Amino acid sequence: MSRDRSTAGPKKKPLTKAERDWLSKLQSVLDECPSDRLGAYTIGDPYIQIYDARFEYQINDQLSSGNVDFCSAVFKMEAELITVRMPFCVHSTAG
Repeated sequence: MSRDRSTAGPKKKPLTKAERDWLSKLQSVLDECPSDRLGAYTIGDPYIQIYDARFEYQINDQLSSGNVDFCSAVFKMEAELITVRMPFCVHSTAG
């Protein structure tokens, strides 16, 4: 028996109090960032790559060449700083 994927999935449930509190704490910590040089990206897994955004122009030049993707350009510029593991998947989307 195949599933009909055209029908709506489960209904969205509101955040629990524990989830709201945790997300509020997370946002507070992020708002306290002591630097304006940090940038971040993900490739669609539970990891956020933090890089030195002072290399943004050089990274964009690499991207303009059409030969590399964003994470390869960051690596090529030696701009990667740290990988942060999230407790859930962080999807990589555009638009």
